[in-house]
Amino acid sequence: MRLCLMLPVAAALVFGAVAIQPVPAAAQTAPVAAKAQVPLISAAELKALMKSKKPFFLVDVRDPAEFSAGHIPGAVLMPLDTLPQTYKRIPKGAKLVVNCRSGVRSAEAVRFLMDHGYKHVVSLDGGYLAWSAAH
Repeated sequence: MRLCLMLPVAAALVFGAVAIQPVPAAAQTAPVAAKAQVPLISAAELKALMKSKKPFFLVDVRDPAEFSAGHIPGAVLMPLDTLPQTYKRIPKGAKLVVNCRSGVRSAEAVRFLMDHGYKHVVSLDGGYLAWSAAH
């Protein structure tokens, strides 16, 4: 008889421990918040920077085929998957603009570079697609 009384309590403990809890709103937006932390530059701002003749370094993190199909003048190809081996060739003191096709890979590259001590680094908002649409 004791077992019968304990069974509902044990079941409540077990099922309570595995009950599905709603995901907090902050956790649901974490990837968006992380992306928002990446400094951005618009295609218009990049164009103005290029016209200003101020020194900056432009890195394209797309793959070679994408780069060959078209790229921003002056861009240096450093595919994202090679960045851990090639990033030391990028001057640390210079302003750095990173682009990809749409802005996702460049945002990842910016976070990587910031984690490795680069301070003046931005991602091209909308990537090469935005650049092409603006020109």
